[in-house]
Amino acid sequence: MAKSHRLSLINSHLLSQFPALPYDNSLQTFRQRGSPLNASAILESYFRDMTPGVIRIRQLINSSKLFDHQAEVGMPTDQLRELVVRQIQEIYLAQNITPELDEADPWRSTQVFYVLGEFDASVATRLTVSVGLYGDTLKSLGTQKHKNLIDRVYAVHDYGSLSVTEMGHGSNVSMLETTATFDHTTREFIINSPTATSAKWWVGGVAKSSNMTALFARLIVEGIDRGIHVFAIPIRDYNTHEPLPGVVIGDCGKKNSLNGIDNGFLIFKNYRVPYDCLLDKHSSISLDNKFKSHIKNNDKRLAMMLGGILRGRIGTISLAEYTMKNGLTIALRYGAVRKQFGSKTQESAILDYQTHQYRLISNMPKLFAIRASANQMLSDFKSVRQKSRVDPECEEVQEYHALLSTLKGLSTQFSALTLKECREACGGHGYSAHSALGRLLNNQDINSTWEGDNTVLAQQTGKYLLKQIQRMYKGQKVTSPTLQYLNPDFDHIKNYKANFSNKEELLNEKLLFEILEYRVNYLIHKCINKLQTNAAKYAEVIDAWNNTQVFYVQELSKAYGERVMANNLRFMADDVLAKCENTGKAFRKLLHLFIVERIEKSLATYLEFAITPNQADIVRETELELCKELSDHCINIIEAVAPPDKMIGSIIGTSDGQVYQNIINTVESYPDVYKQASWAHLFKDIRKLTKLNSS
Repeated sequence: MAKSHRLSLINSHLLSQFPALPYDNSLQTFRQRGSPLNASAILESYFRDMTPGVIRIRQLINSSKLFDHQAEVGMPTDQLRELVVRQIQEIYLAQNITPELDEADPWRSTQVFYVLGEFDASVATRLTVSVGLYGDTLKSLGTQKHKNLIDRVYAVHDYGSLSVTEMGHGSNVSMLETTATFDHTTREFIINSPTATSAKWWVGGVAKSSNMTALFARLIVEGIDRGIHVFAIPIRDYNTHEPLPGVVIGDCGKKNSLNGIDNGFLIFKNYRVPYDCLLDKHSSISLDNKFKSHIKNNDKRLAMMLGGILRGRIGTISLAEYTMKNGLTIALRYGAVRKQFGSKTQESAILDYQTHQYRLISNMPKLFAIRASANQMLSDFKSVRQKSRVDPECEEVQEYHALLSTLKGLSTQFSALTLKECREACGGHGYSAHSALGRLLNNQDINSTWEGDNTVLAQQTGKYLLKQIQRMYKGQKVTSPTLQYLNPDFDHIKNYKANFSNKEELLNEKLLFEILEYRVNYLIHKCINKLQTNAAKYAEVIDAWNNTQVFYVQELSKAYGERVMANNLRFMADDVLAKCENTGKAFRKLLHLFIVERIEKSLATYLEFAITPNQADIVRETELELCKELSDHCINIIEAVAPPDKMIGSIIGTSDGQVYQNIINTVESYPDVYKQASWAHLFKDIRKLTKLNSS
């Protein structure tokens, strides 16, 4: 906390105009509900291998004077960006992460990105872009001669960026306009931005920070377009930090949020770079000017290049999770303290109302499902990375891409919707900048767009799923571990009836997963039928595909992802149970609620064949009952995984539960809180300009 801000808080407390408030023990009362839970069991199952690192780095941030959310409110953009660099410097450099350590143990760097993100996504993103995206691109697409660049970015001797998006193109990477024309006489590439829309845009870290970038551009050799390739190029002078001749660097301006990230644009004007800037793992140009690539198809080569930055997509899943976690921590604590209505003698905590429980507690399981899924993807990352280097088109890599695509979409959607509920559930106090909910909501907003637009990613997952069912039609076996329940017999699927007549029967886990799997099978056959209908209707295959999205492919991708998330959450619940039986029983209600809530949200599909209207009522009632049962545990469960108050940075969601005192202290700390406005004279001026009608 800044010294001036701290003094203002002390002064406002001593000179407060508000009547004294008694100590509020409402939050502590909520903590004492239900049977005691083992917080360590939940924490260790939640973070798995990252647990010790998360605890240690949280302590570093909590004790640092550089990290103070309240002091950052209203801070000028340039000052905020400088602060972010200082925060990265203090925490990241202390971890001594090298490329070799990161290669052997991806959890090590991930825990640094993660905890910095728990404080602020701006800090995590600025570091992830350089070490994660730029660094991983060098590792996946470069060769031995690029090893020095990798070492430099890990040591922060270089600050890297990833220049993919252009003003005119985002998702459609194959149509990027930036060109890199090979000059055989000098063995240089001449980089140009031929149109206004070819300017590299929204590049994280470029506006003020990066001296290096991994540039995606069209490779032109002897007048032939060889498709998109990647070049590791300097863009600023290493000593002066000024843009190099031929490179124009600008700032994209203020954003809705994440203004600690200096997003910028790049324009190239006959900018020459040496041959070794080409990341040449898959393509090269011989001394006699011949283009060579072991991947002949440009689109396949591009897909392989984009596959090298998988960790960035895992990062978006984690960003969705930690913003959602902080938001739920704030809203649940506030709900335990805030009292409205009730009996004539005593008002009730709003968290005791059914509507509030439905808004917040029904979303809690999604948080744990997202974390469980991120853990699983990170656990598989190392082996998938190795396999992709040998055979980028192998089954394991294809499945991993499909999983990441749907999980990224679902996680960011769940987080955005939950954070909106959190903000609204905190009423007017939730709208204060000091509540942190606006910051969290805005930080999460871009997560649906970067690292792949969610709608486009759902199509990628959908294509993978449809290929699997087509293999089954041909009598081939599906090897994907996440699709062993796939059934090619649509008549059998349509005859399925969910067998339950009460809550107890519904909560049979075998049945719950059976119902989720039914939806995937049902939708995949609906997609096939719709595609066949559209194929006869449209002349072009692309038109048939594009008109099979809404209600079909998009929903199929979500159904598949939800089943995967449920399974990952089941593993987490099993782990908690193994550590502590009592805690495991309470925690398992999160798994049941996750699936029941997902069934409830898709009843329109289930009511076509699988579920009756009476059963739909049982689903709804069960969901509400689970929310009620979890209300006794929700505070202790969320607090088991929540970061310290300082990292959350909310005056209405602190662990001491003193919501109103925090609001008073913060508001009265402003030096002009009781001062007359400098423009108050305008009201007198207006009165002189108008006449008051006499009654």
